[in-house]
Parts: sequence; structure tokens; C-alpha cells
Amino acid sequence: MTEDSPALEIPPPREDRPPMKANLLNAMQKANTSLTPLFPYMHPGAIVPTGALFIGQPGKDYGQFYHHNTVDEVIIAFVAEGGNLRTGQLYNGGRVHGVNSFMKDQTKAGSFVLFSVTQRQADPGEVQTEAISLLCEACRKPLFKAEFDATPGPEARELEHPFPSINAPPERLAQFNADPAQRECPECGHDNPPFPLHQWGWTDYAEQSKVMARAKQLLLAAGEG
Repeated sequence: MTEDSPALEIPPPREDRPPMKANLLNAMQKANTSLTPLFPYMHPGAIVPTGALFIGQPGKDYGQFYHHNTVDEVIIAFVAEGGNLRTGQLYNGGRVHGVNSFMKDQTKAGSFVLFSVTQRQADPGEVQTEAISLLCEACRKPLFKAEFDATPGPEARELEHPFPSINAPPERLAQFNADPAQRECPECGHDNPPFPLHQWGWTDYAEQSKVMARAKQLLLAAGEG
């Protein structure tokens, strides 16, 4: 900002969007998924902080996928024990970035990483697109990619509009897991194993989101009766 430029003015929040706060440790203690939004606001231009938790234990395997996003993500390692990132480390994930447990040894009991991942929703009128992709574990060539629309609705809140980064992948990855032809690498012929979807908690989030949306509809209908 220069002396000639106008001062930045941030308008007060809408009455139906009051400022909120959350304790990341408390939020992830109760989370049903490895990644969860901390606040309900999902509308265009909203800042969407999420919490991410990965826990090491014998036999644990989160696998790895790549996340494609048309908006930026900022990651802060809040607390890490045996993690690849140090406590307090901050970085920009990039529009395409690998996602795994971020632990040096995910099979080591007592190891864990606790992150916050924050993105700013696309502005009104802009399209927001995300995708998940997998590489062949043998030759590292592209194996699978599924795109999904993540454009936020004008008044989007999480209950009616579950977070796409968590809500969309389960169905697509379940199809990948169920189809041996999709798991066979077209480059080297390697038979890739199913993605360990159960380790991430996404399926629980997607299912509970459907049930809670239905619960809200029933409550509203009961109030009108």
C-alpha cells in the first residue's frame, strides 16, 4: 500500500455469519475424519480453515494420493511427533500436491501430526474445481484421476453443502477399488492394490453428512406441521 492508495476497509460481518473460533485440539479429538472443517461457512470468498490429524500405529498405511485444487491451500504444522514437518512449519501446498500421512514412519506407535489446512473459496462467479489422482506404485505413471466441482453456492454452509474435498472422494475411490481394470497400470501392467479409503474417515463423513441433512429437513417439516 502506498500513500496514494486508499486504506483497506473490511466490512463488518453479516448478522447471520458471526465470527467464530475453535480449538484445533478439541475439534480433532471429536472429528470423524482425518480432515474436517472447523467452521460451517463455505460461501464464495470464505476463508475455510480445516484440521487434519494422522496417527501412527503398527500396520498403519494411509497410502498416497494427489490433490488438485484451483484455489491455494496453506498448511501449518501445529504439533508433530515423528512427522516430516516440524511443529510450527508453514507452507503453501500448491495447486497440485501429494497427500499422505506426513509421518516419517506411519507404523510407529505414538507418532502423529496435527495440521491446519486453510483455503479461500473462489470468488462469486468463479468456478472452483478439485480432483484426486493416483500414481502407479511400480512405475509412478498416472493411474487414476477423478475431477469434481467444488464451486461454492452463494449461501453455502457445511450442513447443506458438505466439504467437497472430503465428501466427493469416497464414491470415486470406491469405484476404483472395486474395478481391477482401473487398478491395472496401462504403462507397466502392474496390479495396484485398492486405495486404503477406510483409513481416512471420508466415508463416515459423507454418510453422516447425508443423515444430518435429512435430519434437518425432518426437523423443519415437524416445525411446520
